[in-house]
Amino acid sequence: MNTNKIKTDDIYTYLKFRGDLDIKNHPLNEVDALIFSELSYIQFEDIVPKVGEKGNITLAEAARKYVPKEGKESIFYARYEKLLEETAKCPRYADLQLSNYISIMNQEERQQFSAIHVQLTSFLTFIAFRGTDETLTGWREDFDMSYKMPVPAQISAVDYVNKTARGLFQKYYLGGHSKGGNLAIYSGVFCEPSIQNSIRAIYNFDGPGFHKSIVDNEAYQRIKSRIHTFVPEASVVGMLMEHEEKYNVVKSNATTILQHEGLSWNVEGTTFEMVESVDEFSNHISVILKGWLEKAEFEDRKVMVNALFDILEVGGIQNVLDFKDISVHNTTAMVKAAATLPKEQREIINHLVKMWISESRKIVVNAIKG
Repeated sequence: MNTNKIKTDDIYTYLKFRGDLDIKNHPLNEVDALIFSELSYIQFEDIVPKVGEKGNITLAEAARKYVPKEGKESIFYARYEKLLEETAKCPRYADLQLSNYISIMNQEERQQFSAIHVQLTSFLTFIAFRGTDETLTGWREDFDMSYKMPVPAQISAVDYVNKTARGLFQKYYLGGHSKGGNLAIYSGVFCEPSIQNSIRAIYNFDGPGFHKSIVDNEAYQRIKSRIHTFVPEASVVGMLMEHEEKYNVVKSNATTILQHEGLSWNVEGTTFEMVESVDEFSNHISVILKGWLEKAEFEDRKVMVNALFDILEVGGIQNVLDFKDISVHNTTAMVKAAATLPKEQREIINHLVKMWISESRKIVVNAIKG
């Protein structure tokens, strides 16, 4: 039977069809790569051995030791916790070894970074980079990319790959969702040449692109053919900045900005369900943001990004989920703060804030639905 002909709808149906197939005999595919990228959002502190520590732990054992989040955090992490629970039940993933966990959160340096090794076979490892989490520190670092590279997480990603992959007789896959996809590419481009030669493929799931100076770099050109980029129809994050590599557009069962979540993507067999191009929503937001970025000097971008997050601070926003119950008082304070900005910057910030408010409310609704 050809499983590529089976319409499996989403990742969870995929797990039912493929979860019993040994990954050694049925090699990693793009859907597996997304699963590992999404699992990197799980906070494995005190469960998975850290960088520099010996040993490893199976995915199934890590799932048994993991304690689900409570309170506001549970709204963001519930979807990843469900994925961890389900993959731990599958023979395909249960005995895979996890190691080299790292997690950095530094508000002062505006850095949010995390990564983990998933040992697929004796000589094959998937390095997964966490994407943007629910914190404003993570989001701010994404926006900092508009006017500077490297940002701290990109520097950490290269250092992480060099430290954990140097001198080993291994082949590697690198991957990540959202900012994690950007970090996977950046680390694959700028890691040591011997390590770059051992990389089989890099998977970027709706991660932002790079400045033109990066994509024109010789190291980027060397590895470009091994980069596989996937974006949903309503992509926003994945359309930012430059993508010289080709990208594939995936059908999603979610609406607008919620399509950014890879767990909403449609699956057919061992691949995603593809469509021809991004939709009008993606094009509209992309035109607004890219149009401004193309016209603005780096210093102007920096001023706008700082203004955006200063306004969010006035509104008491420390976490994306804070938007769901923002008070009238705080909204008024943010509007007053934004009124002092030039019209074009004010319009962009209004679009972004409305998008965040819409997303946070939908995340809560989806969490309630289970």
